[in-house]
Formats: sequence, structure tokens, C-alpha cells
Amino acid sequence: MDIHKPKPWHGVREFLKEYAIIVVGVLTALGAEAVVQALHERTIAAEAREAVKAEVRENLWWLERRAAYEPCIRRTLAELTGILGQVRRGEKPPVVHNLNGLTFFAKVTAQRWNANAEAGRASLFSGNEQRILGNIYYTTDTYRQWQDQEQTTWAKLAFVQGLETWSPADVHDLAVLLGEAHRLDPLQQVAVERTHQWGRRLALTASNPNSVEGGIPGPPSCRPVTEMPPRG
Repeated sequence: MDIHKPKPWHGVREFLKEYAIIVVGVLTALGAEAVVQALHERTIAAEAREAVKAEVRENLWWLERRAAYEPCIRRTLAELTGILGQVRRGEKPPVVHNLNGLTFFAKVTAQRWNANAEAGRASLFSGNEQRILGNIYYTTDTYRQWQDQEQTTWAKLAFVQGLETWSPADVHDLAVLLGEAHRLDPLQQVAVERTHQWGRRLALTASNPNSVEGGIPGPPSCRPVTEMPPRG
């Protein structure tokens, strides 16, 4: 078997020619790899972006459902505040019968955002996208905390239903709980509005693309708190 030994270079020009061929080959290979990597990252970023935006749109949809309950919540708070005033003045207030179904639990999530952020995919978004999405999820996380507190407060407020004789402790508890409900309600309204404001910065509007919760009823008819609930 013949073994072809590499031929020695003849002069600097031939050496530079061979060197240039090697360098160009290496740079071409590196450039091609960089292009493939860039295309891969672009695909990953697009998939992550669509997943996060879909989650934001669904969150906005849930928050809009909460906003639809707002007129009834305000009316109920005003009625309970009026009853508290009557008791404090020594008057006999009407009996409260209807405090059920007045609040709405918005299923606001951050699962897709957290998953993509932890995997480093969110870092592929533009700086502006990261900033706006960070503000959106910070606001919805704050909303969730206030929502949990509101749910607890309204559950405790139910103690006034059917109450005919008021003790000083009852008056105190109603005053404290109403103060908490009055505090939490506007905070949630602000969170709902700010989330929509940030969403508009990315042209995101409320939608429920998967129709997962299409069967959720609309806001209550908002009967007076003193009205007896319908039977059956």
C-alpha cells in the first residue's frame, strides 16, 4: 500500500494559501452552526411566546369575569354598610338572607410563564417583552393574593345571614369584616385594570381559546341581601 506523505510547502505564499483554506473552512462550519442554533432558538422562543401569551389572554378572560361581578359586590357592600348603621343607631335592621354567590374566583395561573422562565426560554424574548410580561404576572400574582383574602372575608361575612338579634360582638365583627371587604375590593379592581393595561402593550386581549370553562354562569342577578333566595 502506497503511503502519500504530505508534501512540504514551497514558500510563504503556498503556506498562506493552505492556511486560508483551513481558516475559511473552520469559519464556515462555525457560521453554519451559529445559524442552526439561531434558528433553533427562534423556534423555541416562538413556541414559548405563544404559550405565555395564550396564558395571559386566558387570565384576562378570567379577570373580566371578576369585573362583571363588581356592580353586585358594590351594591351588597353598600346594603350591609346601611344595615350596620341601623344596628349602631339602635334600630332593628332587616334580616339578611342572600349573601351566597356574590364573589367570583378567577382561575388566574402562571404555570406556563414559570415553566418557560425556569427553562431559560423566556430569556429569548425581547427586553421589552420580558419587562411587560414580568409586570403582568406580578400584577396577577398580587391579584391572586387579594382574591384569596376576599374569599375568606366573604365567607366570614356569611355569619349575618338569618341573624335577628345583634350582640355587640356581632356588630364589631361585621364592622371589621366590612372594612376588610371595602379595602380588598378596590385593590382587585386596580389589579384587573392594570393587567389589561399591560396586556394592551403587547396587543393581548381577553379570550378563552380552549373554551375550558365555557359553562361558567354569568354574574348573579344581584338581588337585595334582604330578599329570600328562590326555592328549588
